[in-house]
Amino acid sequence: MTGSAGRKLVRPRALRPGVLVVIASLSGPLHAAYEPDLQRAVLVLERMGFRVRRAPLIEAGRHRWWSAATPAEIAQEFNSLLRDPEVRAIIAHDGGQTVLGYLDLIDVDAVVADPKPILGYSDISWCFTRARAWWGFTPIWPLLGLAGTGRPSPRRVRRNLRRSTRGC
Repeated sequence: MTGSAGRKLVRPRALRPGVLVVIASLSGPLHAAYEPDLQRAVLVLERMGFRVRRAPLIEAGRHRWWSAATPAEIAQEFNSLLRDPEVRAIIAHDGGQTVLGYLDLIDVDAVVADPKPILGYSDISWCFTRARAWWGFTPIWPLLGLAGTGRPSPRRVRRNLRRSTRGC
């Protein structure tokens, strides 16, 4: 299968129980009101058999208003997750307004060398647009309910995650 400009699509491997999934602040900060949602999401992911870790900007960005950090700081953390072979999936806990500030700082070589699911919504969708058009990467756009977005049931979260990684 080919993507834009005839490039072969890059697909992440299917997630298996025991792999490390990292929840990160790829845009907006984690507001205190959403902490219970994040805790529930971590519990659901752990019950699915994944090891779950919070990226450092989840905590560091708590006291910021509209972005977890500067675009350069978020890009640095995102790139470190992309380059880390132990990390098998990256989940944005929320959307926001920061991605356009660091889109050109994302390490394209890391995405292609070790494709991993990047899950999120809102402005994180810009990562998906770039991923598909420029990298030939097949993105995943689930709504996990990490920031109080309807609070889907654990069964629905599991179904969405399975659907997202099917065929990878």
